[in-house]
Amino acid sequence: MLRAMKSEQASRTRGRGALLVVAAATLWSTGGVGVKVAVAEPLVIAGLRSAFALAFMAVVLTIGLRKSGAGVGVVTTLLRRPLVWAAAASYALMVVCFVLAVRRTTAANAIFIQYTGPIYVALLGGPLLGERVSRRDLFVVAASVVGMALTFGGELGGGRAAGNALAVLSSFGFAGLPLLLRLDQKRLLATEEPAASRAAGHAPLVAMTLGNAVAAAVALPALLAHPVTGETAPRTYLVLVALGVLQIGLPYVLYASAVRKLRALESSLLATIEPVLSPVWVVLATGERPSALAVAGGAVIVLAVAAQGVAAARRA
Repeated sequence: MLRAMKSEQASRTRGRGALLVVAAATLWSTGGVGVKVAVAEPLVIAGLRSAFALAFMAVVLTIGLRKSGAGVGVVTTLLRRPLVWAAAASYALMVVCFVLAVRRTTAANAIFIQYTGPIYVALLGGPLLGERVSRRDLFVVAASVVGMALTFGGELGGGRAAGNALAVLSSFGFAGLPLLLRLDQKRLLATEEPAASRAAGHAPLVAMTLGNAVAAAVALPALLAHPVTGETAPRTYLVLVALGVLQIGLPYVLYASAVRKLRALESSLLATIEPVLSPVWVVLATGERPSALAVAGGAVIVLAVAAQGVAAARRA
């Protein structure tokens, strides 16, 4: 009886976790359509989106510090660490280049190519983190390269090569964020100090909050040169607030809560609905359709990343 009750409770917990991941991935997937419909310069969109995300994440960080009793000293400790700044720079590269890519190529291309980031994590985990790179990892990397080749090949004639290249840069930032944070976490925990352990737990949100500040600062000259004005300004600001709070900020909170309730395999596979849904919203809102080759390349990339998530979970 007791075993059945525990099993039912665990099942409900995993169910709630799955719903949270689906909600987070769904919100993440709205980035492409939001960037497409906002009427402003691409760098201005990137800067304002990050500014609104910065405000939201700063509030979440403050609440988290108070609940854990960590205090501002944890933030000060993390801000002294070069790897945290490097992770923040990677995050800024990811969010800024993604916006620039979406405005220069299809949203499908931008998200599919950016989603190759986890493949680089698998490939670089060995030399940077001492994690073993298996033959399966190398196979997934090869499949992802094929997917990128298909995506690029389907768009070379449409003037979208520059956007695809920016999406590649975004994928580098996507990979750099977890790699640098994991490397810094290993170094923090190696000190075996309680304060270091507390700092490691807050490092991801601190790095992302700092990264949004960096992205907003990078875009400040463009914002001053091309302020959002005119009849479309209220709608554009509403879209950008939604992108900052609902597309970047809130999904992080949901996902952070969800991963504690799920196995790694479940969270990895559920999160792959993001690149599947992203082009769908854009098609419904704007009618923009990627080429057949780009869709095929995106499918290969999504399957490769899902396979990598399965392999990583099994090894763990």
